[in-house]
Amino acid sequence: MDSSPAKVTSARRGYWPSMAALVVALPAALAAQTWGSIRDWRAQHVRQPVSATLGQPIDYAGASWTVTRFTRLTGIERSTVVLAEFEARAADPKALGAIPCEVRLADGSREWKPTLFADPVLRQQYPEAEQRSLCGGIAFAAMEPGQPARMVASFSIPAAASSLTLSIALYSALPNYLSVSEPQP
Repeated sequence: MDSSPAKVTSARRGYWPSMAALVVALPAALAAQTWGSIRDWRAQHVRQPVSATLGQPIDYAGASWTVTRFTRLTGIERSTVVLAEFEARAADPKALGAIPCEVRLADGSREWKPTLFADPVLRQQYPEAEQRSLCGGIAFAAMEPGQPARMVASFSIPAAASSLTLSIALYSALPNYLSVSEPQP
């Protein structure tokens, strides 16, 4: 085995440039490989609000949407029930019925998903709300083009929650979603 100083020095010269190339090439390869996954994650988690006002129609995801009611009701044991009613008029309601819909309520630091009319206060004060569909499929399935699909969501939240924002997102329109702020008394 030849261990002359010239051969050892020449092997060492190639070591550091190849390590530097590895430091650059490895992250670049990983980023290129996962770019699609990063874009999908971003579409699911980084969203752009489309501000809407209570009672005013706004175009979103191929329909004209209107939030018709955003009401706070006194709940049980330091809780509050929020009732949100909304409707959408679409030229092709059956196409919208095939798209998943997500409704949420947030106060800036917390977020709540809808409950299924479990609160007796809601059933007593607004019994007609139980006749409305949740957002998505069933609400659009029976509608004719141009007719309103009436939907509802109710939330059981802490009474201290304030500055509420309702969001309605159809997956086909992400990262955009409808955002309606609670009316101030």
